[in-house]
Amino acid sequence: MISEDKSSTSKRSLQFATELPSSQTTTSENISPIKTLNPYQNKWMIKGRVTHKRPIKAYSTATKNGHVFSFDIVDYEGSEIRITCFDEIAKLHSNRVDIGSHYLISKGSIKEVNARYNKLNNHLEITLSDASILKRCTNEEQEDQQGPPFMPINELFHLTNNTLVDIIGLVLYVGDIIPIHKKDGSQTHKHVVKISDLSDSTIDINLWGPMAEQKGLELKNMLSNDSVVILALRNARVGYFNGKLINITAATTLHINPTFPKVDLLTLRGKDPLLVVPFVAETIHIDGKYSRMTISSIREWMSIKPETIQRTLLAVLRFVNITDQNFYYAACPLIVNGRPCKKKCTQQVDDSWFCSRCQMTMQDCNYSYLLPLKLQDATGTLWAIAFDEGSIHLLHKTAKQLCALQNDVTTIETTSSVIKRLLSCHYSFTLLVSIEAYNSETKIKVTVNKVAHVDFKAECHALLAEIG
Repeated sequence: MISEDKSSTSKRSLQFATELPSSQTTTSENISPIKTLNPYQNKWMIKGRVTHKRPIKAYSTATKNGHVFSFDIVDYEGSEIRITCFDEIAKLHSNRVDIGSHYLISKGSIKEVNARYNKLNNHLEITLSDASILKRCTNEEQEDQQGPPFMPINELFHLTNNTLVDIIGLVLYVGDIIPIHKKDGSQTHKHVVKISDLSDSTIDINLWGPMAEQKGLELKNMLSNDSVVILALRNARVGYFNGKLINITAATTLHINPTFPKVDLLTLRGKDPLLVVPFVAETIHIDGKYSRMTISSIREWMSIKPETIQRTLLAVLRFVNITDQNFYYAACPLIVNGRPCKKKCTQQVDDSWFCSRCQMTMQDCNYSYLLPLKLQDATGTLWAIAFDEGSIHLLHKTAKQLCALQNDVTTIETTSSVIKRLLSCHYSFTLLVSIEAYNSETKIKVTVNKVAHVDFKAECHALLAEIG
């Protein structure tokens, strides 16, 4: 009879261990952050999302045989901890715990981990007994704690290795699957995925093993079909190999095109190529070659080292100022030392033109471009001036031809229609950037030397292949 009573008591304990006592509330005030736990606490309750669970396993020691089951959770601050159950409790909870669900946990024993078996970023772990409580949160309770917000990519570069993070971003590039040979002679596979987010930064994600073969291929196929692909990672780890990167582990959950609040913004960004280009537009200056930079990096460079530089910029043309005929000037047509003079001429009373450089008067002059352009990428906007070489590359017309078109009311084509075709298209601008002083103030002077229309997709893929 005594053994039967103990058995029934144990079953009741296990049954009631799945629910909270009616007197115990679950307000945020009595929920402890995981990082505050210590082995000397008696009363505590934590709340977290399951990031990884292991199958129940049988074990055998010199004194007993039994079963063990464990799972990992992360709380709203990003702290993680492992929960372990043995024997009957392991059998009960192994079927109740689901990855991605939130649980309330209390009345377990807290102890130091065995680093040989537990690689989580926490020196403690929890063991559940028949008196412990493990309760699945309701939908309302899960909404109260959706976990930590996604960390902007630009903040990852300041974190130490092995830090646990949640990130979300727009997939820019998926590399080919790469076979990796391990030290033990076995082989695994790696897929590199490059993502960017609203912080205008990019980072590489390493997918390993089956996840590389399955999810990596899925992402590559989606991207090749011109789909806008959003990738969210929970419980990923910061790593380093020739720069900061993200590694996928067994505890990482991966979501493709999830329904999170930031996804709408990222999807909108993916549909507007203007906002995607700068993510991959910056390259390194090597061996004296001109580097490609973003607008923000050009400004930053000039603030640190105010010298004349030549750089290329992949950007969109947002505005061309051709109002009030201020896009050209009267230029000297004479040839000096084998080149056109192009000095600004002044009109005389008799409608002739005088060049102060050549000290000559002429009956006619040329028109040369002085074209104000507004360039934009996702890091900002920049005003630049395009003279003849840059403007003719852009407009495919001389200044005199465009001026004549502006004054001709008989043609279907107008200056407005010419400019309209140019706006919101991607160009590679070769810029000469310098600092000039004006009224005791300094400002950046930007001159467009060359302009080339680019194919956005081809440019991105070629650049990514070059730098990654």
